[in-house]
Amino acid sequence: MKVLLASHRYFPVPGGTEKVVQTLAEGLVRKGHAATVLTRAEPGTSASEWIGGVEVLRLPTRRIGGVRLPSGYLRTLHRSDADLFHLWGNRIWCADFYFPWARLFRWPQILTGLGFYQYEMHPGPFDRWYFQRYLPRAVRRFDAYTTSSERERRQLLGWKVPADRLVPVPLGVPLDEFDRPPPGVEALRAGWGLSRPLAAVYAGGFFENKRVDRLIDAVAAVRDRWALVAIGGDRPESPFGASACRRRAAAKGVEFRTPGPLSRPDLLRALFAADAVVLGSSYEGFGLLPIEANAAGRPFVAFESGSLAEIARRGGGEIVASPAGMAAALDRLSDRSAREAMGARGRAEVGFYSGAAMVDRFLEVYRAVVERREPDAPPLRAAAP
Repeated sequence: MKVLLASHRYFPVPGGTEKVVQTLAEGLVRKGHAATVLTRAEPGTSASEWIGGVEVLRLPTRRIGGVRLPSGYLRTLHRSDADLFHLWGNRIWCADFYFPWARLFRWPQILTGLGFYQYEMHPGPFDRWYFQRYLPRAVRRFDAYTTSSERERRQLLGWKVPADRLVPVPLGVPLDEFDRPPPGVEALRAGWGLSRPLAAVYAGGFFENKRVDRLIDAVAAVRDRWALVAIGGDRPESPFGASACRRRAAAKGVEFRTPGPLSRPDLLRALFAADAVVLGSSYEGFGLLPIEANAAGRPFVAFESGSLAEIARRGGGEIVASPAGMAAALDRLSDRSAREAMGARGRAEVGFYSGAAMVDRFLEVYRAVVERREPDAPPLRAAAP
């Protein structure tokens, strides 16, 4: 099978969607399928390259106002000989410049929306119209919409998306990265220079939905035992940026470290160096960090968002409703045996969220939508616009 995946960005850019699409595309190749990823150009990348056996096509884009316009998007889709098209995202260029033309293409098409960021974070009149009215109509043009969490599925049903279009597909991460602690874990932790005995580690950046401020408030209540390490990119102009968080931590007496973005090997070392992994997000489309924590054998504590409650129900984490609730959870995890027990439960169950399991689930969906087409349907390729 030849699968074309469209993603707003792709490796080497870090991020949850980018990691999931890469895991899926490379997993398809390992199973003998052909995978092409269509994405936007990044500084220093080529228009066409092969990464991990995956063909990566990068389109130039330009921003006008708040809209990113791709160049040659429909033309590239039309030229593809893919058997199936898998679109990732909504309210993003690769979705918004495909939805109006979806009926012009005869291939089976899958949509994975990954939640509703703008609707949850900035629900203005346009976003309410987009998600409550426009998106449900767009979904009807697709053979299936794969939902990554029960929360996402319930929201779509509330917007009157037909239930038979919705297919639950939990996402996953490559677990082979976590087979054993990588070398340098102790050196990385020593480099944080912590005086507190326990380290709560967060990774994901300083963005408005990530709410590192809530983590600081939680750790402030247990600051005699816990320090906080927050990893990831910054948005300095944001009230949730690293500088604002450092000031908040200083005012509350929290030992706080911000090592910035880390390479993938160093991020893995940081997860193994953690005593617990914490996530303060008010919004997550899915939420890979708790899975990675459990893969490293570490417990997690998080606010409810995306799939986090579903992941926690498998025993490797706890969901809280407030910074005080997170502080209480960290207080319980101050006991080493409690940390080890929760981490072991998470590690035992994390196979459900493996990258290999995710690839198999998507292949099931792909085969089902291809078989659902009429036997005498035209070849599965794009029609001319």
